[in-house]
Amino acid sequence: MRVIDKESSSGKIIRALGYGIGISIALSNRRTSYKITKELIKKIFGPDKPPKNIPSYLLKLRKQKVIEIKKEGKYDKLVLAENGRKILIRFNYEELEIRKPKIWDRNFRLIIFDIPERKRVARNSLRDKIRELGCIKFNDSVWIYPYPCQKEIDFVANYWNVGKYVHFALVKDITNRDILEKAFGL
Repeated sequence: MRVIDKESSSGKIIRALGYGIGISIALSNRRTSYKITKELIKKIFGPDKPPKNIPSYLLKLRKQKVIEIKKEGKYDKLVLAENGRKILIRFNYEELEIRKPKIWDRNFRLIIFDIPERKRVARNSLRDKIRELGCIKFNDSVWIYPYPCQKEIDFVANYWNVGKYVHFALVKDITNRDILEKAFGL
């Protein structure tokens, strides 16, 4: 199976299902269901370029076990299967960013990890993502950031299955504070 890009038609369908935009098909009234589905497709893909062959995308995603049809009363509902949820998590990982508050609370956050050598790939990936998020290396396995970021760091650590090796500390006083403030532009 090829990798699904988040901007491809398949990726847009997965994101729409994952973010709660339901694509339901009412079996009792096909005309109404067609109109609703058409409107949802415009919302998902934009009004200018809806893909011509939505049913083939849905069929392909079902064959790849990315989506599945669940029966709810007299309705059939498309939902993400386990493979689809994994793809959606990957999309969230790629889009992850830390929001900076307008006012800094004058505390630093230390991200400390000691990941075993047998998990080297996860350790390097975690380190790369932490750097991408804007953290500064304080030591080999100690990184620092001035804004709240624990949820984002926990998400990255759990994504790589190394959450138990990653620790977080809130620091009020730290040596070389002025250098750190200058590095972060505070």
